[in-house]
Amino acid sequence: MSDPWDAFDPSTSARNTLRWAQSLGASTLGGAYDLLDQLEVSNDVPEVLGHDDTVDDVREELDLGLQTLGPDVLITTVLE
Repeated sequence: MSDPWDAFDPSTSARNTLRWAQSLGASTLGGAYDLLDQLEVSNDVPEVLGHDDTVDDVREELDLGLQTLGPDVLITTVLE
């Protein structure tokens, strides 16, 4: 059986999003995922994602992380 960490390797945009969510008080992957709607309507999108990625792309990545690692994994663990 493969290691779930091998299946989830977040992109730079996803990592930036996790840092952004952490700055707003999220401590877990599930908490960061819950803040994606807030990111989508904020003025922070270009600063967090750059100009090439979208919130939907990051949502898809974080959804994979939720499926493989679970919602309670700490953001700090993912960012290591």
